[in-house]
Amino acid sequence: MQTPPNHPSVFGRIGAAPLGQLAEQLYRGIDRDPLIRPMFSKDLTADGEAVRDMREFLIQFFGGPSDYSARKGHPRLRARHMRFAITPAARDAWLRHALAALDATARDHEIDAATIAEMRRYFEHASAFMVNQSDDASAAESGR
Repeated sequence: MQTPPNHPSVFGRIGAAPLGQLAEQLYRGIDRDPLIRPMFSKDLTADGEAVRDMREFLIQFFGGPSDYSARKGHPRLRARHMRFAITPAARDAWLRHALAALDATARDHEIDAATIAEMRRYFEHASAFMVNQSDDASAAESGR
C-alpha cells in the first residue's frame, strides 16, 4: 500500500502492538464461530502460526517491516484462500470478527477515526475480494 509523502502509513501512526492485538482478537472471534471456524488451523492461540501470519501480514500491509513476505513469500491473498469455499455468508462472518477486533483495538490504543476508517475500508474490500462461491452453491454442495 502506497502512502503519500508526509502522511505516515498506518503502521507509522500506530505501531506494531495494536496490529498484533487486532490479529489475536480476530482469531479469538473466529475460534468461536461455527460457520467459519472449520476453515482455519487448529491452533488459533496468540502464539499459534495463524495469528503470527496475520500479525505479520497486517504489519507489512499497513506499512511496517516485510517479515511476512520474507518468511512466506508474496501474500497472494486470493490464491492462498482459493481452496476454501468463501461464500458471502462466510465473508460476512469474517468481516464481523475483523471489525469487532478493530473496534476493540482502536478503543484500547486510542486509534484516531481516520486510521480506523482506512483499516475498515481495507477489511471490507479485501474480504469482498476473497468471495469465491455463492451461498447457493455452498448449500447445493452440502445437500441442503
